Amino acid sequence: MSTSTVNSPKINYAFIDSLRFISMFGIVMEHSSFFFGAKFNTLNEKIVQIFSLQVFKFGTIIFFLLAGFLIGDKFTKYSTKEYLQRRIQNTLKPWLFWVIILLITNYIDVIVKNLRYGDNPFLSINIQNVLLSIENIVFNTSFWFIPNFLICIAILLVFRKYLYSIKLGVALLLLSLFYSVNLYIDVIPTSHTTALFGFIFYLWLGVQINKYYDQFKSIVGKTSMTLIFILLIVAFSMASLESYYLLKLLPADPFNTLRITNIIYSLLSFVFLYKLGSKIQFKRFNPSIFTFGIYLVHQILVFRLMPLIFRPLHISFENKSAYYFLGVQLMTFLIVYTGSILIVSMINKMPKAKWLIGR
Repeated sequence: MSTSTVNSPKINYAFIDSLRFISMFGIVMEHSSFFFGAKFNTLNEKIVQIFSLQVFKFGTIIFFLLAGFLIGDKFTKYSTKEYLQRRIQNTLKPWLFWVIILLITNYIDVIVKNLRYGDNPFLSINIQNVLLSIENIVFNTSFWFIPNFLICIAILLVFRKYLYSIKLGVALLLLSLFYSVNLYIDVIPTSHTTALFGFIFYLWLGVQINKYYDQFKSIVGKTSMTLIFILLIVAFSMASLESYYLLKLLPADPFNTLRITNIIYSLLSFVFLYKLGSKIQFKRFNPSIFTFGIYLVHQILVFRLMPLIFRPLHISFENKSAYYFLGVQLMTFLIVYTGSILIVSMINKMPKAKWLIGR
């Protein structure tokens, strides 16, 4: 997730950065939703719920693909130790800072609420509760991505001798598909945020696309946009139908990223966006500056800023329609995304603080 790239005459890295930005757009839109766990009785409302969550559900898998694409050359350029040191410096340190910020603001919220109702604000602050809070942040918020990402990188580094082996790719794909099947057999926890080995394949696949970029570019170039779009719509429809089925079978996690249909939808979304090419590049906006910073900041705004806005507006979700949920999601996204960009912009203007956004 570092913003540095390897200059190559054959690869348009500005476009790759634009894809990362679009993926983050989708991730923030998903995290701005309050549809998770909501139950609706009418078919129309269920369709609204599924559509709003599925349409941008490609974000996480594409982000792993692009991360693999961008680190492909670095695996051969740096030793394992050198590469891990760079990752700790550019990725883990800023991640840890914002995790601590979220933890602190969570407890500030607890203290304020307890003081308001006359309770002792420090009764809930003990080692056990702090550790549980940290566990919740690391595994149940967007901050799950970096530990998972680093584990994926570490595994690829362990097998770097076989990095371009098809057998390794097949093994990693089977690992990912196990999580798809697990949604129906429930052998281990189903949440994709705890799927430690579920995303390694997409990182590996990104490395392969980097190595065989000319072949990839040629194949996509020869494929009709109409065909890609039709396949994308079919995959979106299948992913939506699977979520509809899982709403009954697995109501706690019906929109899991590692659903087999969503995997196909995400990969086709990547091909579709690549096919669009220069049409989606940001000419006056440098996505590489903002992407990682938006990832680090946005969840804090969702958890801590939005309740402060909801309270005076008397926004609640009890007995509300799916259209109400959708309206609040769009409002939340606009506030959170704009706020994240402003915060990252300010940090980027302070040379000594740039490390906070991985720069």
